[in-house]
Amino acid sequence: MLSIKIKILDIETEIQTDQNLSFDAIDSLLNRAVQSTLQSYLSLPVEDRLAPYTNYSDVDDDDEDTE
Repeated sequence: MLSIKIKILDIETEIQTDQNLSFDAIDSLLNRAVQSTLQSYLSLPVEDRLAPYTNYSDVDDDDEDTE
């Protein structure tokens, strides 16, 4: 059994097969999974892609401006 799971944050592509595949077929499936996951991730708005890396909210920014 072949199971491929590619994940970027919340975007995930999973492929499973019980077929006997050649190296070239496995390579092709892996490349397709990576491209599909990356395209899905890049189709998200920039704010959503950067959300996990944001350590503060807009409310915190407002508090700092009033001091």
